[in-house]
Amino acid sequence: MANLPLLSSYAILLLVLAQILASFFVVNTTKSFPLGIYMKTHGKVHQGDLVLVCPEDNEVNRYGRSHGFISYGVCPNRYGYLIKRVVGMDGDCVVFSDEDVQVNGQFLKNSARQKTIPVRIDGRVELHNEVLLMSEHPLSFDSRYFGPVSAEAICTPLKPLITWE
Repeated sequence: MANLPLLSSYAILLLVLAQILASFFVVNTTKSFPLGIYMKTHGKVHQGDLVLVCPEDNEVNRYGRSHGFISYGVCPNRYGYLIKRVVGMDGDCVVFSDEDVQVNGQFLKNSARQKTIPVRIDGRVELHNEVLLMSEHPLSFDSRYFGPVSAEAICTPLKPLITWE
């Protein structure tokens, strides 16, 4: 029993250390981007950046969570974070179809939709205080399904620190 206060101290220290590490790093365990550890940069978001984002609560994201495309986590409405690339920003014109997604007339590689997943938006959209979030992986659950995301949903840009295949 004399070691119980010492064990409690170690447990508290480990919890504090984990919280500090979570402030600076995130681990990717999905196939949308290389597996690994990414550093949170807490900077301004630019076109092409990888970002950590909290999914917005809508019918498509609820479907995604119930089918394992989005985990449960610490974001509002208990969504888990997503890691995606910013491919469209304020003022960009986006065209959504089952065959592909286009940004300002440029076709995005591997952007065809799977027919079994519902979509939130079809057709032409101009982004206003929104971002388009995609992955290069053809099976990624991204804006091709849930549409543009409010710029405020982005938590931080990310930089790969250590990645592996």
